[in-house]
Amino acid sequence: MTRLISDPWQLMRLWQDELNRSPRAPLAQSDDSSVVGGDWTPAIDIKEEEDRYVLHADIPGVEPDKIELSMEDGMLTIKGEKRHEVTENKEGYKRVERSYGSFYRRFSLPDNTDPDLIKASGKDGVLEVVIPKVEAKRSKKIEIHPKRST
Repeated sequence: MTRLISDPWQLMRLWQDELNRSPRAPLAQSDDSSVVGGDWTPAIDIKEEEDRYVLHADIPGVEPDKIELSMEDGMLTIKGEKRHEVTENKEGYKRVERSYGSFYRRFSLPDNTDPDLIKASGKDGVLEVVIPKVEAKRSKKIEIHPKRST
């Protein structure tokens, strides 16, 4: 049966949802601050607090020491690879399920962060990245003096 959609905005939301679920989507979000790549995309929550940003990434089946986390030129990068196999033997049949693949996420961080202060930990398939805020660089007004004739 064909699904009838009367609201054109609903069609756009369904299309965007479909694109976001695609593991091959080069950019799942609508802005350039988050880049997605790899075979699957971990769900990530980012929360801004008064003195820090906290990022939680759902990366089940990947040990924390197998995740690469880096920051360069204001871009925080999380990447790694997931390998998992489940084997089940029961009366007369065998079932093997595998899920695997690489993941790659990049996020643009504000200027008020310092890569030397970032801390990360992982437990129960959740990576937590804490990015403290630092005092933003102050702009300096430069006086312009009239040029004197010689």
